[in-house]
Amino acid sequence: MNVYPAKQHLAKAAANLGASAGVIFVHGGETLVHPDSDTEYEFHQDSNFYYLSGVSEPGCAAAYDIASGTAILFVRHVSADEAVWIGVPPALEDYRIAHGFDEAHYAHDIGAVLDALKPAVVYMLPHHKADQLGMVLELAVDREKLLPAVHDARVFKDDAEIAIMRAANRISSDAHVALMKEIRVGMNEAEVRGRFAGLVLAGGCSYEAYGSIAARGRNAAILHYTANNQQLDSDAEMILVDAGGTFQNYASDITRTWPVGPAFSPECRAIYQVVLDMQSAVLDACAPHRQWEDMHLLANRVAAEGLLKLGILQGDLDSIMAHHVVGYFMPHGIGHLIGIDTHDVGGYPQGVDRIDRPGLRYLRARREMLPRMAFTVEPGLYFVDAILADAKADPAVACFIDFDKVAEYRKVGGVRIEDNIVITDSGHDNLTTCPKDVASVEAIRAAAYHRHT
Repeated sequence: MNVYPAKQHLAKAAANLGASAGVIFVHGGETLVHPDSDTEYEFHQDSNFYYLSGVSEPGCAAAYDIASGTAILFVRHVSADEAVWIGVPPALEDYRIAHGFDEAHYAHDIGAVLDALKPAVVYMLPHHKADQLGMVLELAVDREKLLPAVHDARVFKDDAEIAIMRAANRISSDAHVALMKEIRVGMNEAEVRGRFAGLVLAGGCSYEAYGSIAARGRNAAILHYTANNQQLDSDAEMILVDAGGTFQNYASDITRTWPVGPAFSPECRAIYQVVLDMQSAVLDACAPHRQWEDMHLLANRVAAEGLLKLGILQGDLDSIMAHHVVGYFMPHGIGHLIGIDTHDVGGYPQGVDRIDRPGLRYLRARREMLPRMAFTVEPGLYFVDAILADAKADPAVACFIDFDKVAEYRKVGGVRIEDNIVITDSGHDNLTTCPKDVASVEAIRAAAYHRHT
């Protein structure tokens, strides 16, 4: 049996606190019911609590006595009547062993157990409430120090976490490949999204890591497209699928863009290749002690070079970079930290501010890359009418853009390619396995196209 390393995670957070005594106390979420109904919302565990406990069930809590290094789990007591509906839960000892705790008690004993420890201070998360589980802590509580300590612990993945994330990527990568083999004219975006969800659930994931995006043609210019309701009606267009599954509470976040027909149109292939070049350059550069914002700027430079060759941009490369012109074609950051949450915590350490410039202002992380950090690398190029209208209205930017060329490529919509990586001691480990080079993607699409026609 695989034992969840709760005690190690609690100890890691305690070490980040820098305290020699006191108690860490955290609790999980509770089930919520739709108003005026007896139907529950789907339950997702509080991410920080899951990291520190490994418990997915509602109504639980955990404590860690810093001085003695004792990890204590509190589990909701399930009555016989309730067990009729949800099943008989494991015994306390089974919970304790499975999650790596030293002690296990029922949640109604939280107050007595914590009082017996006589802590000088109880460290809690700011969004957690002492009475969440029907008890009140009459102890000194610090709500400021624990959150950054837990965030910093979550940023650095241990071997068990990396193995889980690798599995999430394998399942999700296989689902992307299956979709590449099935897409055809006449399908609806909703079918694509639904098929992905079914594939990752069948592969062992608990749920989609986020609201999946299946965006055909111009819809791909909407970065967080959620409608997923239009029909694929042209062999000449592409579909962008941004989708990942959550496996054992760890997310994957993968994007692939491919032709609906057997091959990319000339315009689609040209933009796709520039985005692929952007990602290849960034992946080659991802290594310890590099700055994440420099990865974004590198992607912008490669994009500028590619768009200059296509005639979409014009003028001097350094001037284009100085005026952040690529930010009007890639208005998002190069990626983000990933882990239990798709957009995982720790992207901006305390004291680090955002950069208020096109593209850069939307960076979800700005910090030094270090071993065991996990990132997405997701460059993209998009033809967003509203943003390009802003560029056209600004003479300092408009002089670098050939808007007649932009009109030729507008039908592309957008291209994004996204992989999940872990920084290693010497470089990075790419967890994502689905193909992305033009030859491989077109080979899959050509075989699928001829099979369906």
